[in-house]
Amino acid sequence: MWSNMVASLVEHGRIKTTEAKAKELRRIAEKTITWATSLGDILSTERDKLTADQRSKLVHHVRMAKRVLKDKDILKKLFDEVGPQLAGRPGGYTRIIRHYRFRHGDNAPMAYIELLSQEETNEEPEEEAEASKE
Repeated sequence: MWSNMVASLVEHGRIKTTEAKAKELRRIAEKTITWATSLGDILSTERDKLTADQRSKLVHHVRMAKRVLKDKDILKKLFDEVGPQLAGRPGGYTRIIRHYRFRHGDNAPMAYIELLSQEETNEEPEEEAEASKE
């Protein structure tokens, strides 16, 4: 279940689930996304120009992420789009937004979990920006 949910999150960028599942999914998704973001500039260089050490590091990170993401297309999207987009961020790649409605049947609280976008990763909150100027 968690593998499918992480795959859906990477594929769609945002999914709706229960609050408890969203909190647990955050832990697994953050670890998986970290495998892609920790490569940094290795992702931007061409594969044939990588050194043997860089190539082995890339293979290791892909295989570790493949333990969670089974689909090759989703894995490719993680390392080609999501990883470079969130590369400079030290963590906190997802956000949980509580939904105001409850699920029919068992009245479970619902929430959205989403990946942060490029604009949100580069922006500095206004309070921190003002504090750093002083």
